[in-house]
Amino acid sequence: MIYGFAMRFFSFTGYRNFILRSFFIGAILSTLLGCKINFDTDLYSSDLIALANHEDDQAISLPMKIEFQVASCDDLSTQNRIFSTYFSEYEFIGCDVSSEDFMSYVEAEVSTSATNSTEVSDLVGFQVDLSDDEEYIYVYVAINERSFEDLREYVYQETFQELSLKDSNFSVSFINDSSDLNTWIQSSFVDREPIVYQTEFLLKKREKISIVLSDVVKSHLEDNSWAPLLIMQNGE
Repeated sequence: MIYGFAMRFFSFTGYRNFILRSFFIGAILSTLLGCKINFDTDLYSSDLIALANHEDDQAISLPMKIEFQVASCDDLSTQNRIFSTYFSEYEFIGCDVSSEDFMSYVEAEVSTSATNSTEVSDLVGFQVDLSDDEEYIYVYVAINERSFEDLREYVYQETFQELSLKDSNFSVSFINDSSDLNTWIQSSFVDREPIVYQTEFLLKKREKISIVLSDVVKSHLEDNSWAPLLIMQNGE
């Protein structure tokens, strides 16, 4: 009887140690295998309409909030200096531990752009294109491929972590400051609802919707440097 109890005790102890080891290994791997940047910005329909209908290459400046993971919130001078080189403007806001994943994140206000040209100048931005019949405007999320590869290499050399957009969050508040506007979105979360097929939204003037890119769209963005965000009618 004593022998049986001892065996059960040691079996339980071994199982407990296994669980603890697995937990700590998992925690370590989670810090080593992932690094992400979160992006949050506003887009106004009137800006996109003006860009799409402009004959020459044009760009407009857009404020954007970003968050990026750091090992700790101590001495962030190097990280701030590095990230500031990937945006035309950069302002450090603060650093805190997230209540969701308990990782430390730097928060910053940056300036990016929306453009009707074929390349964005900042790390991430937006492109617009007019349909052949000029009835519709296609809006894309885009990254500067060279900048992203440079940043990915820097992150890996410094932390041995892979920077992946697939782990990042992209949030866009699309604000209709024009007249009533038909908009089509696919493969995203719209106002927290998952949208798989292309879905039409009629936006009244001053109405807005929240768009969060899906994993599929983020994977396409990372692999191809662009991804569809929405289609809107040309309200010129």
